[in-house]
Amino acid sequence: MKTRNIIAILAALPLVAGFTGCKSDEETEAKPAKEILIVEGGNEITLRSGDSIMSVPIKADCAWTVESLESADGGFDGMLSVQPKRGNGNGALVITTNQNRGVQPRLATITLISDGGLKQIIYLRQTSGDPTMRINERSIDFSADPDAAKQLVIESNKGWNIDMPSGVSWVHLNKVTGSAGTETVNVTVDKLNNDVARSTTLNVLYGTSSAQVIVRQDGMNSDKISLDVNTDQINIEGEGGEQILRVSSNSIWRAFVPSSAQSWLHIEPAAGAGDGEIHVRCEPNYDSSRDRLSLIVLIAGTQNPKQCDVLVQQLAGYEEDNHREPWEDDNHDPDLSRKH
Repeated sequence: MKTRNIIAILAALPLVAGFTGCKSDEETEAKPAKEILIVEGGNEITLRSGDSIMSVPIKADCAWTVESLESADGGFDGMLSVQPKRGNGNGALVITTNQNRGVQPRLATITLISDGGLKQIIYLRQTSGDPTMRINERSIDFSADPDAAKQLVIESNKGWNIDMPSGVSWVHLNKVTGSAGTETVNVTVDKLNNDVARSTTLNVLYGTSSAQVIVRQDGMNSDKISLDVNTDQINIEGEGGEQILRVSSNSIWRAFVPSSAQSWLHIEPAAGAGDGEIHVRCEPNYDSSRDRLSLIVLIAGTQNPKQCDVLVQQLAGYEEDNHREPWEDDNHDPDLSRKH
């Protein structure tokens, strides 16, 4: 009986072995645990604008490494540090940077990778600080006859506006306001028709601060200033009258009459720019014994002025008594004037 049972048990062993052999390799193969690598608090981190140190918690059940540290457009300029470079399990990254003095936020990415290849990317942003502005030029120079505009490139982290000084009409800007970012302002000036340089200051206001830009324009070369008139003498009859004096110039000019003649000799206008006309008018000369003489003096330029003198001669002989009414005529019969 015992012998028969032993034989039955031995016969069943291959069948049991067959059942256990039906399991797949996948079911019998040992599996590694899935890695965990998490940036606690989120993958987007913002630093304040000043000197900053921040600790970023890392949750992990594996070894990990700082694979890369990249600063967008070199904004951090090498002033960004991350420690440690490698960890195992839970830990913390310590991020250190200096003050952001720029007009734009600074951006960087930090890439963590586990030994098993799991990655996490941290997006780092450092804000810009107080209102900040950069201007490519703090002084702009123009010739007397400029042929092109000049440009101000304004970078700011705040909106701005340009305050034009009162009474300055020779400087022109294509825009006087702007927003945060980079903007270009075209600056032009009027042609300068004399040899005296001029300048003004533009105030660029942003936040509670301001920046100044000086605009300068050179005067003309004095040797190139020209001034001429169509005649050097004007003759006017004793009863008075008006004539035109024509001026040719490439500059600003002014004209004047000596004070001794201002009661009877008048000019209009007394100043101009470029070619122009002066109306010369004389009052009647009631002195029958002599002519009246004076000068009109024209000047252009200041450093090496050009001058033209025009003689004005008014004839004598216009007597006030010549203006008689008919009944005042010596040959007139007063009785006829009384008849109706």
